[in-house]
Amino acid sequence: MIMPELTREDLQYEYEWKASNGDNPKLIHDDGNHLSRKEGYEMQRFLNKIGMSDDGTEFLYGSGTDLKKTARQRIEWMVKEHLKSTSPGRGTVLAWVNANWNKLATDFAPLKPKK
Repeated sequence: MIMPELTREDLQYEYEWKASNGDNPKLIHDDGNHLSRKEGYEMQRFLNKIGMSDDGTEFLYGSGTDLKKTARQRIEWMVKEHLKSTSPGRGTVLAWVNANWNKLATDFAPLKPKK
């Protein structure tokens, strides 16, 4: 079963929605390895590209089984509230999520009220 991707309205934080100098929102995966946590199009695409390994032990980028929206929102919250890196690459972010999921994910509460 394919889970729905996060829409702009599903994101829990306020983001900038226009590309900064040197960025191209249409080339997000070719746009360098840095994940801008301020740009909505980068966060949305990053979160929607995360899947779960077949054995359920780790998150994968660009493959794996699909995630529920709430899992993606937990990852968004973790990255926005707890990741301390100033210029994280996508691989670094994903490795950090995998290392910290069990410790942080249970503290998550949705920030926006459900519609």
